[in-house]
Amino acid sequence: MPGYNRSVSSDRRLLAAIFTVLVLLFAAPWVARRAHDALRPRLVEVRIVTATDADPVFREGPRRVGPGEEPAIAVALRLSYPWRSDRWLAPVERLSLDGALVDHEPAEAWPERGRKVRVFWFTVESGNVGGTVTPERAAHLLRYRSFLANEMGHGLRAASLPEAHNDDHLGPQPGQIPVEAGTLRLYARVEVFDPEREVRALLSASTAGAERAVDPGYPAIHRPLRLAEGLRPEAGELFNLPGWEVEPDEAGAWDEVARAAFGLRFAEAVERRLVTSSRSFAAVAATGGVELPARGDATELAAELRDGIVSSGGRKLRWGDDVRPGDILVDGRHSSVLVADDGDGRLSGADTVAHCWRRPPALTTLGAVLPASPAQVRVLRHGT
Repeated sequence: MPGYNRSVSSDRRLLAAIFTVLVLLFAAPWVARRAHDALRPRLVEVRIVTATDADPVFREGPRRVGPGEEPAIAVALRLSYPWRSDRWLAPVERLSLDGALVDHEPAEAWPERGRKVRVFWFTVESGNVGGTVTPERAAHLLRYRSFLANEMGHGLRAASLPEAHNDDHLGPQPGQIPVEAGTLRLYARVEVFDPEREVRALLSASTAGAERAVDPGYPAIHRPLRLAEGLRPEAGELFNLPGWEVEPDEAGAWDEVARAAFGLRFAEAVERRLVTSSRSFAAVAATGGVELPARGDATELAAELRDGIVSSGGRKLRWGDDVRPGDILVDGRHSSVLVADDGDGRLSGADTVAHCWRRPPALTTLGAVLPASPAQVRVLRHGT
């Protein structure tokens, strides 16, 4: 039966060959797809970068802008390619990272067909707007967290500046005047996806999270505010920050609170634009420092608010003669900074002040921040 055996062996080889061909035919698309995927760029790092008209180079880290400047915000993506060095991609013309200009691919989209990129932008703010805090509760109350900022869009370049979101649950304050100023920290999550096959992310990467908000190099926008001659514009950077009053009101307790929350002294936390208080906000507005002027460095005038008018020794205080922008009105632990007269020449409840009291700083009227008259106050003036 030799011929029969050879025929069976031949048939088996034929079946094996057919099976192998079928396997290869079915596997070929999968193999080709895996090979193609192996050659795709990989998203390995994301950094937030900002620029202004005065400084058009997009850079990482915090940025202090001039009064009225509108910074642009974008993300830079580091892509890893097989058998070649990594390359940065960003929707900008000039990009500086780690202190030096870098060669990059200027693009608004993911660099291959069939995939798209989307960005989820967040602000990083204190979870509470302010209040009264003790050292024991500071770590919980003053901690920072992320808030989704849909107004910034989903592109590699933000559609707009972010808004503050930690106060979205609060109603508007009576008499509050809107301002375009303040400090906001930023966080971004970038996702790459296939719009034809699935919505879930194929690749993703994020910038440093809220737990790193204390870092000096954390991405942030610091916007000053030019309110009036005599007020320091850098006080505008304190808007959006939580406003706290510490109990007990002792120097050691203030530092204990800041150390528990940030690992810093309270003055350092204010200088880093992480937190503020009534006293520190007024000090920055009047002097640029974080402490109110000492008695030897300031003139002081006892005064009284009665029936909407502030007077001293029975004489109504007048703008230009007795008070001016930048003077501090102290009511107990609550300090307000005089900004502008309402037009009648007298210091009254209708005049504009800036203050911070157990919530972020605000621009409002004197009558909205002082208690019902009569109220005993002190007027402080830094220098002469």
